[in-house]
Amino acid sequence: MSYDTFFSYRRPWDSYRGSQYTTKSSMSSSLYSSPGAPAPGKRILRLASSSLPDASERMDMAQASSLNSELLGLRSQEREQLGDLNDRFATYIDKVRHLEQQNRALLAELEALRRRQNDPSRLQTLYEGQARSLRATIDSENGEKMRMEAERDYLRDVHEQMKERFEEEARRRMDAEEALQRAKEDASRAVLTNCDAEATVVSLCDEIVFLKKVFAEEHEELQAQLQVANISVDVEVSRPDLSTALRDIRGQYERLANKNMQAAEDWYKSKFASVAEMASKNNEAVHAIREETMDTRLLEKKIIKKNLGGGWGI
Repeated sequence: MSYDTFFSYRRPWDSYRGSQYTTKSSMSSSLYSSPGAPAPGKRILRLASSSLPDASERMDMAQASSLNSELLGLRSQEREQLGDLNDRFATYIDKVRHLEQQNRALLAELEALRRRQNDPSRLQTLYEGQARSLRATIDSENGEKMRMEAERDYLRDVHEQMKERFEEEARRRMDAEEALQRAKEDASRAVLTNCDAEATVVSLCDEIVFLKKVFAEEHEELQAQLQVANISVDVEVSRPDLSTALRDIRGQYERLANKNMQAAEDWYKSKFASVAEMASKNNEAVHAIREETMDTRLLEKKIIKKNLGGGWGI
């Protein structure tokens, strides 16, 4: 529904104003120039006859001016009222147009709702399909969550086992280091013992050299005495075999020193070999634990990346 501003409210009020103006002008003309009524000037002349001609004319002019001023005031008031009415009517027309637009929008919405109510099966099918899809997604996510929880528990157990093995290997390594330290101390003591034995051998050798010197001097003195006494003595037969005894003593000390040195070296070598073997085993175990720990960390990182990439929400 549309309205023309000129034909809707402007023209009726203009026609109304023209009719009012025509009516008032006709009324004023009827008041002043009615054919049946006598003219005002003639009435005044009849009443005043010939005594006050100027006063009657002045009275007619005053009445005419007052009537004209009243008519002008009425016209201005009517014009203002008509302008106000035109503005109010234009506002009402705008409101009517706005309400008509709202009415058309409500009618369209009502028609859409009626169509939806007339075809509920399609919406129900759509909702059911969406609900089935969401349920399937929820079931899939629940299964994935259970699988990830099981894998998390498994990794937690593996981590605990690795932690226990690492602590055990750390204890073994500490024990091996302590054993190696003890072996080093024992080796140091063996070296000191060997040094003492070597010093003893050196002192014995020096003592043997000293005894040889003493024996040579005594032998020379005896020969000199025998030569003086002219006694012929077979030195080789009667002389005691001191060199053989000294060689035996020296051989015994050397054998004892070699035996002690060999025993110390064997014990040191066996200790060092056992400690080295234990250290190599510990190093291999530590290396294996490090590799397993790295594999576990890589697996955890892969799982975390997979979870972050796939997402947990629907």
